[in-house]
Amino acid sequence: MKRRYSLRTIGAVFLLSAVVGLSASTGARAQQVYSSQPQPQDSQQSGNFQQPPAPDAAQLAAMRKDVQVAASYQLPDDFLPRMTTTLQALQDAGLQPPPPEGHISLDDTIKRVESVPGIEPVLKSQGFTARQFVMGLTSFGITYAVTSHAADAKDAPRLNPHNVSLLQKNPDAVRALLQQMGNQPAQPQ
Repeated sequence: MKRRYSLRTIGAVFLLSAVVGLSASTGARAQQVYSSQPQPQDSQQSGNFQQPPAPDAAQLAAMRKDVQVAASYQLPDDFLPRMTTTLQALQDAGLQPPPPEGHISLDDTIKRVESVPGIEPVLKSQGFTARQFVMGLTSFGITYAVTSHAADAKDAPRLNPHNVSLLQKNPDAVRALLQQMGNQPAQPQ
């Protein structure tokens, strides 16, 4: 049976990408981040949890680059309410973008989202392409994580100043988006 994951899981993965960017200086820390991803169903049933290997130097460099690209991505001024509405529309349509697996690039994540049957019309109706959806959620997650944990952000990616301002000026919209991300129903296993 193919597993489907909630948007909450996806949001957590995007937020975890920010943690990888903040702590990617050690492979062990990156492995801790990736070990919190959902495990295949058979390993959950047996109690044998298989952690993916820590990323190698090339994967770590690619991950850092992707995190910086996403952190630099400028969110549109109406991103917060529009993404909240988009997540609700996806939930209402019963659509779940697949979560990244292992050490997957932003481009591969975008391709995986594009491959979900029926997702394109829903995203388009909300003014997003798959790329804008992934980049927006990832940029939001990184910006939120870094600004929420400034004390731990010495190695943080450079954030887009517009995005920092957008989140600071709209705390209610940030909470609404985070709540919508947290309200996604878990999918049957």
